[in-house]
Amino acid sequence: MQDKKYFCYEIFKNVSIWSRQGKINYSPCSFYLGTIKTTDSINLAEVWNSAEHQTLKDSVTNDQAIPGCARCYDAEKHGLVSRRRHSKELYENYVQNTEIELSAPQGLDYSVGNLCNLKCVICGPENSTPWMQDYQKMYPLQDITKFKFDKTNQLEITTHELLDNVVNLHFHGGGDPLMSRAHINLLQKIKAKKGLADVRVFYNTNGTIRVSDEVLALWSECRLVELYFSIDDVGARFNYQRTGADWQQLQDNLAWYRDTMPVNHMFNINCSWGYLNIYYLNELVDWYEREFKTNRLGDATNLIFQKVVGDFSFDFASLELKQTLENKFKDYPTLQALVKTVATSTTKHTRFWDKIQQIDQVRATSYFSICPEWIELLNIT
Repeated sequence: MQDKKYFCYEIFKNVSIWSRQGKINYSPCSFYLGTIKTTDSINLAEVWNSAEHQTLKDSVTNDQAIPGCARCYDAEKHGLVSRRRHSKELYENYVQNTEIELSAPQGLDYSVGNLCNLKCVICGPENSTPWMQDYQKMYPLQDITKFKFDKTNQLEITTHELLDNVVNLHFHGGGDPLMSRAHINLLQKIKAKKGLADVRVFYNTNGTIRVSDEVLALWSECRLVELYFSIDDVGARFNYQRTGADWQQLQDNLAWYRDTMPVNHMFNINCSWGYLNIYYLNELVDWYEREFKTNRLGDATNLIFQKVVGDFSFDFASLELKQTLENKFKDYPTLQALVKTVATSTTKHTRFWDKIQQIDQVRATSYFSICPEWIELLNIT
């Protein structure tokens, strides 16, 4: 099966759990575009044994492309590391478990709710509680009650069924998983059921929160803990894009994690790239190379680029603009590869302009003032 064109371990080993408008949505992984099943509360057995899950596996067997996996297909087409390739590395080389006939998932992508302390420009109220106030100002006729239900409680896994196989846990947004106890509660349940010694756990976090001794103690019992810090830019541009965060405080926190983490850890930088930051990505790469390329043990920190979706997705550019970016990134092969994924078009960037000006008006901020070079290029190309 593993030699099939569209094979992915996530389809056969993983379940992604999200809270959306009062329902629980499921997909094979957090990169999947769309939902394969919806329930009122978390029911791992129902989704794992569902016809919808079987349909995905049948598509692999029959060499049929899966629309929800388009993000990985596109990344691989341009030579970038996809979630699919990452999972292949995980299960074949790290976990060393390639079994795919499973009665229960070995991996969980677990969104713990929208509780957050930031209101990142690329985000929204579905995934950030502080965003609600701005959203209401931007869309005064919209009902925001759908964003207010307690996702953290709704997403609590209250039963122990299908946890025996879990060796891979991914805690991610919306929100920041370190702000609630949901991740702690799940780790404690797995510890009580089978122990944590074979469990790899990783988090997407904004880096503004330092964890407690209780969390550090739990992490020390795991096989591996990976922290993916969401950092899209540096300095004032970081402060603008990750609204509510402070660049200097973030760097202090990274130093704290570097000094404090148990030895079974690795770091990663997860950069969401799009309109807001593409022109300046070389500065982020330079900072990474200079300041955060390894942990204290000398293990490499991975710098991962993930394309933004929605209004801030940089999907097209004029030939002239693409060439300008490629020339700017001539010493940065990975950044050149990102630019090559952008379609050539003379279409104006209206959707981006409208959205960023709407946000700036509500927040009394100015993207134009901190990114003048990029603004000029967008206007003239």
